[in-house]
Amino acid sequence: MIQSRLYLWPLAIALGIFSACGQEFTLPPQPEPQTPPTAGTYNIEKTWDLNSPTDMVSQGAFLYVIEGNSEVNAYFIEQRQAVRPTFVQPFEGLIEPVQLAIARRESTFVFVADAGDMQVKRYHFTGGPPRASFTDTSWVEFSGLAADERLSIYVSDATRDTIFKYRSTGDRDRLISDLGSGTGFVTGPRGLHYDGENLVVADTNKDWVQRILTDSTNTAADGDPIGFDASLSSPWDVSTDRNNASEIYIADFGTDRVLKYDVTGALLDSVYSPNKLETQLAVPIDGPRYISVEGNQVFVADPAENRIVVLLRATDGSSLPPDTTGAP
Repeated sequence: MIQSRLYLWPLAIALGIFSACGQEFTLPPQPEPQTPPTAGTYNIEKTWDLNSPTDMVSQGAFLYVIEGNSEVNAYFIEQRQAVRPTFVQPFEGLIEPVQLAIARRESTFVFVADAGDMQVKRYHFTGGPPRASFTDTSWVEFSGLAADERLSIYVSDATRDTIFKYRSTGDRDRLISDLGSGTGFVTGPRGLHYDGENLVVADTNKDWVQRILTDSTNTAADGDPIGFDASLSSPWDVSTDRNNASEIYIADFGTDRVLKYDVTGALLDSVYSPNKLETQLAVPIDGPRYISVEGNQVFVADPAENRIVVLLRATDGSSLPPDTTGAP
């Protein structure tokens, strides 16, 4: 008899719970379901922990990065964490690298502007000793660097308000632009990028980005500069995707944003903004100055936080961003 009563205790407890009339039970908070990203928008994909990364260039599977103001390293673009290809040797003979460019002719070459000895040095993409180098006694500052398919080099000097073009031999070809208030002229030029036809220039002190012809002096490409409508504030760096030069990416230092425009000046997207839900970080990027673009990925260097933040453009709404926290 006692054993039978013991068997009834669990049933009685259950009936007592469900018979409590009018009593409400609060469920524990449930996580909100994640929403697939809208196609074409940018989301944080990953971050790489690197030593004070600054300027970057990409080519196919590799991203080349200046680290610690002393060395250049290569990384596989698609890796979740920063992984170096073993066949890329150290870039020898560097003192204080400050700017990078990349170009392909019979092979792919990486150009490094070295403020330590005021030389531009050309390397094979696999590193090693420099294949060539040159200097110009008129240089005061390396503020931007670009290269084209002929291995011509473009150097901006924000201190002297000039952009010069050099042949692959290192001989000066022409003055591309110098100080002036109108289009084609520059004031404090910084980031440079060759888009396959024109030289894209972050004309920092004018708060705009303009495309300048490479076979004449002080001649802008057709159309108004990007930021002509006062939408930019101290643009610092520029880039385009190698397969789509009609889209221009801008590191807008003064607004802490990375923006994407088309060549007509129309804003296409806010790639990174500290106020954008999809790109919020625990520690926001303060004054982005270095960017690189490869396909659907945009790389933003953040030397103050020893990281590169990688943003990925969603190609459809079927999958969630791999990482919305910025953690590697």
